[in-house]
Amino acid sequence: MSAIINQRPSSSATSIGEGIKPELIQKTESQIARITSIYLLTKEEGFVIISEDRTVKFFLKRDSGQFWPSIAEYMPHVPTKFVYDEELMCLLVGLVNGAVYDFEVSEDMNSMTKKRQWNAHTSSITGLFISNSAQMVFSCSKDKSIVWHCSETGYKVGSFVLEAQCTAMQFDVDSKFVFVGDYSGSVFVLRIVGNSAQLVSKLSAHTGSITDLAWDASRQLLFSASSDSLVIMWDIGGKKGNCYELSGHDSKLTCLALASQAARLFSVDDTGSLWCWDLRAKRITAPAWRDNDRCELCDVPFFWNVKIMWDRKCVGVRRHHCRTCGNSVCGSCCNNFTIFPAMGFEKPARICKTCNTKMQQYPEQFDLTPLATKSEFRHGVISMHLQERQGKLVTVGYDRVIMTWDISKML
Repeated sequence: MSAIINQRPSSSATSIGEGIKPELIQKTESQIARITSIYLLTKEEGFVIISEDRTVKFFLKRDSGQFWPSIAEYMPHVPTKFVYDEELMCLLVGLVNGAVYDFEVSEDMNSMTKKRQWNAHTSSITGLFISNSAQMVFSCSKDKSIVWHCSETGYKVGSFVLEAQCTAMQFDVDSKFVFVGDYSGSVFVLRIVGNSAQLVSKLSAHTGSITDLAWDASRQLLFSASSDSLVIMWDIGGKKGNCYELSGHDSKLTCLALASQAARLFSVDDTGSLWCWDLRAKRITAPAWRDNDRCELCDVPFFWNVKIMWDRKCVGVRRHHCRTCGNSVCGSCCNNFTIFPAMGFEKPARICKTCNTKMQQYPEQFDLTPLATKSEFRHGVISMHLQERQGKLVTVGYDRVIMTWDISKML
């Protein structure tokens, strides 16, 4: 569906505010091994990490102002994913060999006891989720499967096999929908019914593997991050198949963090660029790219159109697509660039000369107010976790440095 470019987009100025950046609160260094995942605590001032040295560690802030480990548990294999329930003091750890370990953490966070373990998969765990209301533990893996177990007994309830390696997972408690991203760039929507799963939809828009997913249950929006540097917002609740591109990154995305109450989405890439997206802004669906073997503006053939090149005795050119109307055009007819935040383009995107002329002639019809803000962490981020009520964000980089940020002004 092509965008109507002669109609004023129904976007509004971002409520984030200009020039507001995360403020560094604390930096923790001297970690020996690479950290793969982190969780920011709320009951205590501290965090939980898993590392490639096979450890699970709880760090608490001491009287000196520094963070020191209160728990250091060694696992039999490298942990890849974990989930921690602070209310139940329950810690689930997924390992590289496909096993899941269930621990009970003491009230003082100085020890943890293994309750049970089960071999859920035959390869590395890439996603974990625990649902207390459904009494289920969901896991996905590089073995292409998603499995759910009873959280009370640890017994396997059901499983489902996908087409490619699973890379990320989210779960909607009310509808019992599971969202699974895979290595091919697709997101599968599954409905869990007892010991079976029904495939509801396959969402395909990314050109790279899915690196993370975030689910906004209140707005029924699913966010997918990918190695193609795009975040895509899927309107699941609308049931019309609408999706919106959020284009600002220039590198592979690594993780997402959702602030549901403040209607903010944080995305970060492997160079350390953090984008904060305003989810209250009204957006326009990006147009589908039209397929044509000639430029739709000047009629020059593209390089694969051998017949027309032979008839006209000319050399074909490379095809481009206008990001605001979707037309197939040549480089000469599509050499203008502009941001278009209502359509998700926070960085300059290629547009054709027709759309550029209309934007120049009728600037009042095109709202180019940014709907996101960018910050630089100056280190590639592997994992991050947000505690919205505290207004804090914790990140860990490839340099094994853990940083805690105050983001309260951005919420």
